[in-house]
Amino acid sequence: MIISSICAMFLAGCTYQQADKIAPLENVINKGEKFRITLPENHTTGYMWQINNTFNDKVLDYYGSVFRGNEKGVDFNFTALAAGKTTVKFALIKYNDTTDVKQFIIDVK
Repeated sequence: MIISSICAMFLAGCTYQQADKIAPLENVINKGEKFRITLPENHTTGYMWQINNTFNDKVLDYYGSVFRGNEKGVDFNFTALAAGKTTVKFALIKYNDTTDVKQFIIDVK
């Protein structure tokens, strides 16, 4: 019983909110929360999502991405540092070819 309670608390502390609303819609995140943006990515095509680091780094801390397989895509992981609004931009690229662009507005409360 104690072990299951400890495991539940650990897993609850590791949950990430999903920011999945593409601009012009806004994703509301609470200050201090960890969240991720997941984009579909299939490495067999040679195309990969690249983050544009022009977002406000006083509002968000970007601490890396994790490729979870061709079916699940790639997670870009963030922490909301301070109240404010910023836009995170991504480009789907292969060499110098860009085929898609996505933007996510993050509103930290």
